[in-house]
Amino acid sequence: MKDTNEAHGGAGAAGARAPITSEPAAGPSGKTPAITILGVGNTLMADDGLGIFVIEGLDAGAFGSGVNVVAGGVAGMAMLSHFLESDAVIVIDAIDAGAEPGAIFRFDPDEAGVMSLRSNNIHGMGVPHLVTNARLKGADPEVIVFAVQVESVNPRDRELSPAVAASVTRVRELVADEVARLQAV
Repeated sequence: MKDTNEAHGGAGAAGARAPITSEPAAGPSGKTPAITILGVGNTLMADDGLGIFVIEGLDAGAFGSGVNVVAGGVAGMAMLSHFLESDAVIVIDAIDAGAEPGAIFRFDPDEAGVMSLRSNNIHGMGVPHLVTNARLKGADPEVIVFAVQVESVNPRDRELSPAVAASVTRVRELVADEVARLQAV
């Protein structure tokens, strides 16, 4: 698990979302990567909704074709199709790793830190379970997880704590950088 030591940015604002297109453009390798950006969390539980706030402000059209932005919410196993149908999945979630609230982490689902994701505790089917199920079905997408340390997960409708809200813009930037890396492959 990599702590990016960044907790700067602004709170999430609603933004445009675009579905994956039927004719995505090929990258330098000639193969079009199907990329899913998956925001998970419960916006009724304060910082737990971080993943949803991040994706709401992403302009999916800016990524070009082949990128699908999905509000996974607390859908659990219903998110499996994204792991089966994508070459890469970028997951945005909240984490309780005992770090400073708003700290940003980047890791892959095989690292031990992934067990601290909030989705493992309250959404019914966390990232490790989804990856394992996808692998059992013959799919093995590259999975990158961006997680932000929570401060509060008390009931608070669509409101992030100040420290977590300050990380939203930086997480969006990190996601955009990751999409660019994946598209360049």
